[in-house]
Amino acid sequence: MEPVDIVPPEKIAFIAYNIGVYESVQKFGGLITSGKITSNTDVAKVAELLSESNAFYDAEMISQLVNAMLQQHRKNSTIKRVTAAEVSYIIDQLKAAGVSIP
Repeated sequence: MEPVDIVPPEKIAFIAYNIGVYESVQKFGGLITSGKITSNTDVAKVAELLSESNAFYDAEMISQLVNAMLQQHRKNSTIKRVTAAEVSYIIDQLKAAGVSIP
């Protein structure tokens, strides 16, 4: 994997936010497609199911998804591109800070 230079704080926040979005979509999607969450599921049960769900983290996939999104909004973004190495670095930093990421 390519080395990571100093990552600006706004890029760190942007990547960390998108890692969270990626995780949420994965967990909700899995629970919905498995039928564990329906329109009748109460909020407390949804929270319980989400806390028990697992997500996988693939830096290359996350960077490609983020870059596809950035390409759609290129003219309005201060962040032009995200590398898999940067995503891996941010995942490692989140883990070091105590965020539960497998």
